[in-house]
Parts: sequence; C-alpha cells; structure tokens
Amino acid sequence: MEEEDSIINLQERLTAAMHDGETKKALELMPEIHPAELAAAYESLPEEERAALLTLIPAETLPAFLQQLPVADAVTILGEMKDAPLAAVLDEISDDVLVDLLQEMPPTQRGHTFHLLSDARRREARELLHYPEDTAGGRMTTAFATVEEDMTAREAIGALRKVADEAEMLARIYVVDHEGLLLGKVRLRDLTFANPEQLIEELNDHDIRAVLATADQEKAVRMMSKYDMLTLPVVDDDGRILGIITPDDALDIQEEESTEDLERQSGIAGETTDESYLNTPVLRQVRRRLGWIVSLGFLGLISGCVIYSYQNQLNAIFALTIYMPMIVAAGGNTGGQAATMVIRAMSLGEFSPAAVMRVAWKELRVGLMLGTLLSVCMMLQIFLLRPAFMQLEGDNVMRFAATVGIALLTQITASTLIGAILPIGARAMKLDPAVIASPAITTIVDATGLLIYLNLAKSILHL
Repeated sequence: MEEEDSIINLQERLTAAMHDGETKKALELMPEIHPAELAAAYESLPEEERAALLTLIPAETLPAFLQQLPVADAVTILGEMKDAPLAAVLDEISDDVLVDLLQEMPPTQRGHTFHLLSDARRREARELLHYPEDTAGGRMTTAFATVEEDMTAREAIGALRKVADEAEMLARIYVVDHEGLLLGKVRLRDLTFANPEQLIEELNDHDIRAVLATADQEKAVRMMSKYDMLTLPVVDDDGRILGIITPDDALDIQEEESTEDLERQSGIAGETTDESYLNTPVLRQVRRRLGWIVSLGFLGLISGCVIYSYQNQLNAIFALTIYMPMIVAAGGNTGGQAATMVIRAMSLGEFSPAAVMRVAWKELRVGLMLGTLLSVCMMLQIFLLRPAFMQLEGDNVMRFAATVGIALLTQITASTLIGAILPIGARAMKLDPAVIASPAITTIVDATGLLIYLNLAKSILHL
C-alpha cells in the first residue's frame, strides 16, 4: 500500500511541477517514475504542458513511455519526431505494439515509418499486418523462443542465449520440428535444472493447445483463462507456430472487449477508442451516441400512443397512473438484468444459441419468482396503506390491487424472458448480442408493459 501511495505521489508531484512550470523539479523525478505513471501524468496534462513534458523525457525512457500511451497519442508523438530519434524509438518498441501503431497511422506516416525500419523488422511488421487487428494474429508478438526436440538441454540453452535479448518472454519455450510445427513446450526452470545431455523430447510436455492466427482475439483470451496459460501460441492452418499472446496482450484484449460490450449495451455505436474519456472530442462522443438516442426517442412514442389509446380508462380511475411508472420500470430493470446475465454467459462460452430453451426455462422461473414477490409487496401496500389518492372503496380496492399485482407479475415474467431470448436470437443471426442493448430492451418492454397493465385494468375494473 505504501509503495502504491509512493507511485501515485510521484505522478502527482510530476503533474504539479509541470503545472507550475518547474522543469528542473520535473527532470529530477524522471529517473524515479515508472513509464506507466509517466504516461498517466502526460494524459492528465493540457496540450501545452504535454509538449513541455515530452522535451524532458530521456531518450532511453521514450519507447517504454510510448507503449503505455493510447495508440492515437503515441502515433501523434511519433509523427512529430525527426528521423534519427524516431528510428531509434521504433527499434526498441515491441513488434506487436509497432503493428498497432502502424495500423493507426495515416498512409503517408505509415510509409515513412516503414522506410525507417530495419529489413528484419519490416518483414515482421508486414507479416503481422496481414491479420486484422482484432484477431489473434493481429495481437501476437513474434518475439518468442523455440527449440527442437532432438536438441540436448545444453544445446537448447546455448540457442536461447542467442535470442535472449529479442524474446519478449522466456518463461515458456516452445518445442518445434524442423518446419516449425508446434510439438509442445518446456519451462525455462525445467530446462535450467535438467541434465545437460537430456533431450528436449524428454522434457517436452507435448501440450499443443494453440489458437489460429485468424481466430477472434476474444477466443484467445478465453483459452488463456480457461486453461490457466501464461502464454498462448498462435499457429497457422498447418499448425506451425507464428507467435504468442503474452499476459499483457491478454489484459489489453480483455479491457478492449469489456469496454466494447459495455458501450454497446449502453447503446453507444462506432469503434471503441483507446483515447481517455477527457481527451475524446465532444463531437465524436455525440456521433457515437446520437443514433441510438434518436432511434429510441422515436420508438418511445409507441408508449405515448398506447397511453393515448387508453385515456378513457385513465380518466375513469386516475390512481392507475400512479402505478404505471413502477410497472413499466420493473419490466425494464428485470429485462436489462436478464440480458446482461445472458450476454456475459455467452461471451464466456458458457452456452451456445442451441441452449435457448434451457435459458428460457431458467429465466421464466426467475421472472415468475421475482414477479410474485414484488406483486405481493405492492398488493399488501394497496390493502394495508390504502393511499388517499386511490379514492376507491370496497370491492374496487380488491380489483385494483389484483390489477396491479397481476400486471406486475406478467410484466416482470415477460420482460425477463424477452431480455434473455433477444441476445441469443441476435447471436444465432450472427449479430453482436451486445447490440440488443439495455435501452432497446427497455423501450420494447415499456410498450408491452403498458399494454399488459391497461388491458388488465380495462378487463378487471370493467372500464
């Protein structure tokens, strides 16, 4: 805890120094501050102070600092650098981050950046750029280590010494044949303590679980989580290893996917940006939110039309309007909860669209139980408290309570079922279940809830 407070304090001290224009104090903090905290401080500063901070960052820290920034900000900084320092920075950035940067760059900047890369790095970058950025191949790093089965432990360690500086991770070393076909892996610890003459074939765990380079990045993260894998090999269609997904890549993917699902469930359209909230332009935020807001606004008129159609019943017993928002909101809340639970379960691979009947039966029972409990509570409230605004007596109180109770039970049960089935239907039609967002479900169940409530009132209260 003290260490965390110390890190936060460094970031705050650096930010304060830049605000006050104390560049000497900021320079003194540079050797102590971690690149991640340096990037966080940079993101919190206004434009002119950012430019001043960039001039203070040591050349040896710049590559690590850039890798901690949102890609869009890193691309902007790279675009303003001169060729010599730019080439030095590009040489130090890991290949998977380099590809992310290249994908974000405008064509002119990308071409110039390619020109500054070494031949080997240019080949690696071009190979990785063949894969879309949201696939395992687009997120993998090619900086990994391999050994062959017919090597001895001594020979393998000698081979690893030659690539130790280039490999991003040496904790897991992959075993391949002469054509690069994945045969398993060995741990560095096992290799270090093995008999020098022991063959790699004897140390190989023969675990060939891997993900195709063309597979969605989310599948890669699910595999790593399911099998508790430190790194995940990425292979081509023939089983040849092309790269690995590392823990930091997995965390980045998980954050991106969670953000994307959360935004879509909230009705926010467009691509997920890696820019921080405060640095995202207002107009971009408006564009991403406008479509759903306008669409749902027009759909919301359906509820108004339903109310207008039943104005005579509402005029006859005004107390009906008091319970209307509660009944409608209960459906939206339970439908949204069911959708969230189902979308999460599908994203974790807990069931497929083929299990729709099992899900429907489960949520039907949940809806019935929730609806029954809330209905009983509301009916007791009507009977025991007898609110003055109801202006009802005798048998009409019982009928009114029955109307509210049955409407609540029906609305909650139906809404829970709708919220569960809609995402499954979207997945079956090859659509993103998160698009069936909570606002959309709420709009649908608002209209159905009003129809249920007002039709029941018309029937039970003889309006």
